Amino acid sequence: MASAELGSDACGFPCGGDDGAMAALSPTVVVSVLASLLERHIARNERATAGATAGHGPEASGEDARRAAAFDGGTVLDMGMREFLERFSRYAHVSPQVYVVAYAYLDRLRRGGDGAGAVRVVATNAQRLLTAAILVASKFVEDRNYKNSYFAAVGGLSAAELSSLELDFLFLMRFRLNVSVSVFRSYCRHLEREVGHGGGYQVERCLEKALLVSSGEARRQHRQTPAAAAAQ
Repeated sequence: MASAELGSDACGFPCGGDDGAMAALSPTVVVSVLASLLERHIARNERATAGATAGHGPEASGEDARRAAAFDGGTVLDMGMREFLERFSRYAHVSPQVYVVAYAYLDRLRRGGDGAGAVRVVATNAQRLLTAAILVASKFVEDRNYKNSYFAAVGGLSAAELSSLELDFLFLMRFRLNVSVSVFRSYCRHLEREVGHGGGYQVERCLEKALLVSSGEARRQHRQTPAAAAAQ
């Protein structure tokens, strides 16, 4: 999915369902759902990697192992997962779809592939891995972003550390940052199920309607530009 197709407010538009009820994918909803998902992932990964090097599976080796180990800070978050994720929407104005893309990236790392070793979120790498994932996803999705130093402060890291982790993250991802429309929608539907099996937050429909609004606005601005130039 091209970044132009994911406007900064794409999932923030209120969307009416078939019954006319309003449904919106707000940052609060996304943060709450992702926090719950990540907490379960961490608990499962902690059990799966018990006795192994935290955060990356036995298939990670060589340079991948070194890059994966860079995220293992040896310390755990001093706040809840939801509170940590909320910091990015509150202070860095991270939009809902950035969280979705970041989650897609983390899932790719978990699966490995293309010769890359699997990297999983555990308690000791959550702070660094999530901050890097959100930073990279924001740069891919949004047209404008805060500097790395600002994201680092929000995530509780130094600017130099986050810049280094960003590079490690990109290499572990094999620089495969594109998220197709179908893949994005699959993660949206996954979030919908987590919300409560049809609990009203129609993520995919919200995205589609928002894109229609955004494209309509873009076309209107495109038509206005020649007229404005002719008037000058």
